[in-house]
Amino acid sequence: MLTPCALACLVTSSNPKVLRYKIWFCEGPPVNRFDTLKYLAPKDSIEEVLAVLQKHAQLVQGLWVPKSSLLYEGGQGREALARDYILLLFRKNPLVSLDQVNISKILVKAMKDVLNVLAVERPSFKDWKFKETQDMSFIKRHPDIVKEQEQAWERVEKPIIDSIFGGGKNGPSLKNSSKPDMASRPGASKNSNKGAAKSSNGALSRMPMSHETREALPKALQKLFQSHKVCSFQQICQRLRDMAVSDSIRQKGFAREAIAAANGIDAPQEELLEIFSQVAINIHGVFVSKSSPDHPQHDELRKIVINLLIAEGPNAKLKKASIIEAARLQLKRDITPNEYQKVLNELCVSQGSAWVLKSGDGNPK
Repeated sequence: MLTPCALACLVTSSNPKVLRYKIWFCEGPPVNRFDTLKYLAPKDSIEEVLAVLQKHAQLVQGLWVPKSSLLYEGGQGREALARDYILLLFRKNPLVSLDQVNISKILVKAMKDVLNVLAVERPSFKDWKFKETQDMSFIKRHPDIVKEQEQAWERVEKPIIDSIFGGGKNGPSLKNSSKPDMASRPGASKNSNKGAAKSSNGALSRMPMSHETREALPKALQKLFQSHKVCSFQQICQRLRDMAVSDSIRQKGFAREAIAAANGIDAPQEELLEIFSQVAINIHGVFVSKSSPDHPQHDELRKIVINLLIAEGPNAKLKKASIIEAARLQLKRDITPNEYQKVLNELCVSQGSAWVLKSGDGNPK
């Protein structure tokens, strides 16, 4: 950590401005206010200083923290991934719950090492609090910079979440890790990997779901289908990851369940689909809830429409007359215009004179 004397030397040194900031970020405080950082280049304009900061640092709660690529070579390795994930959480909320940290045995130590630097643990609340208060002064003075930083975070959020929760085919990728697992090192104990399942060819395969995940996943899927009526398999997995780090989910007390549900993404696909089938129906590769989240009173007609979509094939185009006739035969009554519109609008989009199943591309409508 740089002392005040060292800071004074750094400010008055002949080192180029960029080098001064790099030294400060690598050896100075982990979290910085803009007014302090401006002191490192007193003769430069605010715009010039901000240009350097955006290249080597990130904005979290209106405060500047060095990019992981500056602290870890190439921004690689578990430590860098853990740090980026923790910063992502703090960017959204100054409080991070223990449930949000205890999500990966591989990364938990690295995450806690990061938290010890950036935050204060509050055991009675079972969370960590960002050690510096939000810099509202900077946020109000530089809304354009805040917006640019938000956009930068949005671009990296998905890759970070995919790496943490296993966006790849073989679970958590950690592909940036510069160090192999102990089990993969020459001479490592054969028992160190005894908990992992193996396929017939000896390759590591996905682990079965835990009991907690099997209980949490159906509930999470029901919440997901409340806002996303038709979803592809990939979209469901992504939405589950998003829910695991969602502020609103955490504030409502569902953080533990959301994280447990997201862990299910790493399970064998057949096991995952088995859980999906408890609450959803697969219509040619996209999923819909068995029961309408908004209009369960119309589930009988909903089931008829779903069966027609399945029977007509992937490119099904349902005509109003065929829907009304099928409903009359099975329900022994004429359906009302109101229930017709509610059921069809939830599952389909209108194309000319026909109804087509929604694409499942993540559109909440």
